[in-house]
Order: sequence, then structure tokens, then C-alpha cells
Amino acid sequence: MFRKMKKFVALVMASAITFTSAAAFTGTPQTQFDFVLQKIEQNSLFTQNNEMSSEEVAEKNAYIEQNPDKLQQVVNDYLKTLDTHSMFLTKSQYEQGFSTLVETSGIGVTVQNENGKMVVINVEKDSPAYNAGFKYGDNIIKINDISIENMDISQVGEMLRGEIGTKVKVTILRDNDEILEFNLTRQYITPSYVSDYTVEEGIEYIRIEAMGSQDDLKDFKEIWNGLDEKNTKAVILDLRSNGGGLVDVAWQIADMMIETKGTYMGGIQWREDQGGMEEYYSSGIGLPLNEICVLVDENTASAAELLAGVLKETGTAEVIGTTTYGKGQGQYHFDMLSSKYKLVITCMEMNLPISGCWEGKGITPTIQISDNSDNDIIDTALAQLPDIDVNSTIKYGDKSEQVQALSGRLYLLGYMDNIQNTFDTTMLAALREFQTDEGLTAGISAGEKTFEKLEAKINELKSLGNGTGDICYDTALELCEQAATQPIRYTSLSDGSFKAA
Repeated sequence: MFRKMKKFVALVMASAITFTSAAAFTGTPQTQFDFVLQKIEQNSLFTQNNEMSSEEVAEKNAYIEQNPDKLQQVVNDYLKTLDTHSMFLTKSQYEQGFSTLVETSGIGVTVQNENGKMVVINVEKDSPAYNAGFKYGDNIIKINDISIENMDISQVGEMLRGEIGTKVKVTILRDNDEILEFNLTRQYITPSYVSDYTVEEGIEYIRIEAMGSQDDLKDFKEIWNGLDEKNTKAVILDLRSNGGGLVDVAWQIADMMIETKGTYMGGIQWREDQGGMEEYYSSGIGLPLNEICVLVDENTASAAELLAGVLKETGTAEVIGTTTYGKGQGQYHFDMLSSKYKLVITCMEMNLPISGCWEGKGITPTIQISDNSDNDIIDTALAQLPDIDVNSTIKYGDKSEQVQALSGRLYLLGYMDNIQNTFDTTMLAALREFQTDEGLTAGISAGEKTFEKLEAKINELKSLGNGTGDICYDTALELCEQAATQPIRYTSLSDGSFKAA
């Protein structure tokens, strides 16, 4: 059975907007409740002039005294009366629900158990492992001089992670003949959720999966500031299944994309005792492009909706897809009770320049596409992809047209969300999933047997008539291709800046 072309990611919990912290506190369950309640009433957007009565506080304290294990339930029952996004979570619940915003401390490698060997399959950029020279395929054999033979992957992960600033010694076997030892200092590791590739001359595709940290803004800025050097005329910005993240990242990305200085971008409504309405205006630094298309779906939420909505209502971009999730409120995230819990409390509402807050309504695209499928698109898509050289081997780390040919076919079969020319970890996971589904040995490369299975599945897909194409992307590409035929609107200067035409 074939999966849908676009894999929808369920938003288990509302995505975060901003972070803050609170002092740790311990005590009896009753005093703990009083402390949490105070934090809620000081910060919730919905407790202004609406605090819990002393009688109700006494009632809840009496209940907690008799049922000390019900503290979390009592707090969450109260939060439900305020809004749908506030919650009181254990540390483990928070880490699962807000994984894109949780930093881990380690050396920056992802390992995989391959026939009993702990093989490095990803090295995060600028991590301790990256700076030390770790490579894809390195086999970790010892950690702190302890053999990891027969350990499971969770044990290895625990040994590699640790407090920031602590030391760890890692011994690897490289290419089956060279043993190397590295003494590394653990640091915070924040994955990147921003990527791009050139679709064709003058057209760039940029994918933002989440806005989890300032590193994502840095990565976007690096991509965006390099567009003029490529003589880019049009951009496809894919925000589908982006659950949001840091609101200041969304504001800054929007500002980078808007051409006209002083354009009203919208605002944030805080509590009156925290400043009230805060308005945002563009600085006019946007690259003059012929077209910007933003792709959204029902899982585009929170800060990602803010970005899409601002670009839509300032006339900066066409927004293509389905109505978005509808989360227009943002939250503070507090460490509570000696970091045993996290209090996620709604503290503000985001407002677009024309329509205001979209909470519960979502953002309607300028071009609505309700059915992102088309049986006729397979042959067209294949015609635009390079042919696969059946005598070649395409392996992790490659960057070529052959990678594009492979990723394009995995995309058509629903294993990838986009087409790319770099064989990265996302593509590796898709390839291994396909190989496993087809009864092949999952590996780090694709060869003749994989190519045969791909061709067979593509032919089966066409014969069944169940093929689906990414109509959102294709619609955007068509607009961008038309825009790319028009004269460029700027001149790239030698100092790295640009001059508007």
C-alpha cells in the first residue's frame, strides 16, 4: 500500500514561542501548588483581573493535602479553564512534546547499530565531534577507555551525553584499519532545521522544519544573504508541517524578506502589566525578488503561521496550500519545582497586520489547494529528473545529479518530502526505509538492486493509478518559473551586498 506523498506530522502539543525560567522551589504539595498558582496568575494572558478566589484556593489545597500525588492533575484542570495551550508537564513529558526546542549536551554525533557496530551516521556542524574531525562511517569502539561491545544504542547514547563542559574520551576505528582517540568537551547540541537547494537557474527552494533556536535564524540568514550571488529571482519557502518555535526568529526572518522600510508587520499583545501591544515594522532590507511562494498545510503552526501570515498580508509572498493549524497564542516556559516540572503558560497573542490574531481560525492561503495530488504528474515529474546510472553507486555524503535522481524517485513513492541533490541524513533514513520495505538490506548506499526495486515500484505506482504529486510545490514552481523569465531586479555587488535595479 502506498503512502501519501506528503507525510503529515501530528502536533501532539502546541509549539513554543519563547522561553524564560523561574527559581526552583520545594515544599509540601500545598505550598508547591501555591507557588505554581502564583506563577500562573502573574504571567497568564487570561488571569488579569481574574485570579482564583481564596475559597477555591483553600478547596484545592485541602484536596491536594489528601491526595498529594494529584498536584499535576489539579494544576492542569485549572489551566484548562484558561486556554487550550497552557499545561503543567513532567520533565519527560516536556522533552517528548517539545523535542525541537530541547537542547542536549554531548559531542554532536548520531550513531546507528549496524551488525553490532556503533557507526556514526551524522555529525552536527560546529559540534565537538565535527571540529575534531569525526567522519560518517567511523566505528566507535570505546568511550572513556570502556569497550562498548555488546552495549545497546541507548547505553552508548547515555555515555556520549553529559553535562556541558565535561570531558569524554572516544576511541574510533576508521576504515577498519586506523584507530583514533579523541578527547572532547561536551557542549550544547542544537540540530539545524533549515536547508536549501537550487531547483533550477534563478529559483531556490528553502525548507524550514522548525524554529527551534537562534542557530536556525543564523542558517536561514546565511542562505538568504547568498541568494544574490546566485542571481536568484524566485524562492519557494516550505513551511509545511512546521510546528513553530521562537517567535523572534519568525519576526527576523520576515523582516529579512520584506523590501519596503516601515511596513507594519503586526504585533504581540501582552498583558497590560507587561507592556500591552508591541508593534513590529520592517527595516527594508529584503532582496528584491520577482516571486516568493510560501507553502503551508494544516500542520503549519504558531511562529510558522506568523511568518506565513506576515508575508501574505504585507504582499510579500503568495501563500499556497491549505488553511493552517490556527495557533496564534504564545507561551512562556518555566522550570518549576527543582526542574521536576515545566509550566507552559500562554502569555501573549500574535497579531497579523490586517486580520489580527488567527487563534482557532488558521491562515487562509492566497492560493488554496485542498487536494495535493494528481495522477498525471508522475510522468511529468520523472521527465524532469535525471536518469539513474544503473552501473553507479550513490552513497551517503554525495552531492550530484545522481542524488537528485534517487531522491526524486523516493519522493514520488512518498519516502521523502522534497527532492534534493545532497545525500544527507534525512535522505539516508528514507532510503533505508525503502530498502527495508522492499526486503533489501538497509545500508548507506544505493546500487543496482535498489535501482531495480525503485523502477518496479514506480511502474507499479503508474499502473495502479494511485500516484500523487506535490501540487503545492508544482504550483509554486510554475509561478517561480514564470517569474524567472523576467529581468532581475537587483545587482549583486562585490562587497557581498546588492543594489536594487
